[in-house]
Amino acid sequence: MNFQITAKKIQDLKTDALVVFLPQDQTNTQEKSLDKWCGGEISHLRETGDFTGEGGKTRVLFQSKTRPRLVLVGLGKISTLSLETLREAGSLAVQTLKNLPVKRAAAMLPKIPRCRVRDTAQALCEAMMLGAYEFTHYKTAKKDKQEIDTVEILVEKNEQREVSTGAEDATILGRAVVAARDLGNHPANIATPAHLAQHAQDLSRKFPNKVLRIKILNRPEIERENMGALLAVSRGSDEEPKFIILEYYGKPARRRGGKSGPVIALVGKGITFDSGGINLKPSEKMEEMKYDMAGAATVLETIRAAAELKLPLNLVGLIPATENLPSGKATKPGDIIRSRSGKTIEIVNTDAEGRLVLADALDFAKQYQPKLVIDFATLTGSIMVALGDDIIGAFATGEKYLQALESAARATGEKIWPMPFDKDYEPFIKSDFADLRNQASFRYGDAIHAANFLKNFVDYPWIHLDIAGTAWATRDKPYRPKGATGSGLRLVIEFLKRFSK
Repeated sequence: MNFQITAKKIQDLKTDALVVFLPQDQTNTQEKSLDKWCGGEISHLRETGDFTGEGGKTRVLFQSKTRPRLVLVGLGKISTLSLETLREAGSLAVQTLKNLPVKRAAAMLPKIPRCRVRDTAQALCEAMMLGAYEFTHYKTAKKDKQEIDTVEILVEKNEQREVSTGAEDATILGRAVVAARDLGNHPANIATPAHLAQHAQDLSRKFPNKVLRIKILNRPEIERENMGALLAVSRGSDEEPKFIILEYYGKPARRRGGKSGPVIALVGKGITFDSGGINLKPSEKMEEMKYDMAGAATVLETIRAAAELKLPLNLVGLIPATENLPSGKATKPGDIIRSRSGKTIEIVNTDAEGRLVLADALDFAKQYQPKLVIDFATLTGSIMVALGDDIIGAFATGEKYLQALESAARATGEKIWPMPFDKDYEPFIKSDFADLRNQASFRYGDAIHAANFLKNFVDYPWIHLDIAGTAWATRDKPYRPKGATGSGLRLVIEFLKRFSK
């Protein structure tokens, strides 16, 4: 989907449909002008109650042969209007357009109280791109719905530059989220560890080596790094594990031999299929376990988006990628392994594998002396019990960074909720036979136990994001259809934008 920013008058538009966003309890100059253009039909709909601007409601008006269809979309009450309600309305608009024979559309940019026009434009364009998303790679039948090629955004002439910037950022972020969704939606026989590594290599080729560098560690290199935890998870699979390293230099040293800017490390869990290993999962919904690499997808595409946005900071993306399968070679309950850090781990449950691969990756991050590390992991079902499927659980050792992330969450609509590290829970991950056990001896609060486990492998400011509930949608949501969601990407890019300032 392409966006064109224009200050054209309505009567000069050459489009198949015009989208207009209307609040429930207020009319403005823009609406009055539009109402006059369409012969008073909008005011008539308001008077009769057929369309009042209520949130979640749409109405399509079919104009004459010389005028485009008019798609009215409700924004709800002015008092509740926000960028997130606009995203929901933008998603609804594009769903309505997809059911019409429309290839080219236009949309009037609404005014959102207390929001910059740039942010309003970005929110609308993001929502339209993400709301239009469909995963059709393996569909053989022709699609019934029309693809929307171009959307013109109508603005005041003095707003064009700011709106263009917002639309450009939205396009970059939209492409990145779509790519992350595709990675998560591909089946595990396609999206293997090697597939993730190839995707990373393809990304790196789009940028100069001095900007984006890549290194892929195969089994021999992983063994030399003493990543015993990653290797233990991979033992049951015939697919070779990969450890993917992507380095983005947006703030390099000014002169040769000088010191470059601080590094933020992003770590993504990359379990491309999780059967549970010897502790086999129930068969129901196991097919969804292809999305257990959603954290990896988010990290890969965040690095790409940061490079395209030319963010002035340095990032490193670390992705431990493997399958978790049962076999005669697979790690067994009761086995004891040695992680890269040197700490020994008793494997109590082979289905608690995510924290194992992350342990080695978090330890590997130490060599970068990072200012901050953020990991993204579909780690525990427990977080879904606690927070549902629309809120990310956030565990943090740095309060100021968590507050900044919460601010970014409010701006992007990707909700987070601060979760506790509790010292009283720490004894539950101590093993009688090794340093740690990978599953707590106490049944409840596994999201906290997993975070406490990972905390043993960090010595830097750190935020752990448990995206198990948000990375995969089992119900249609505004601009997040069923399947992989690309969870956390827009959130962390907004955070990084603010961090770089």
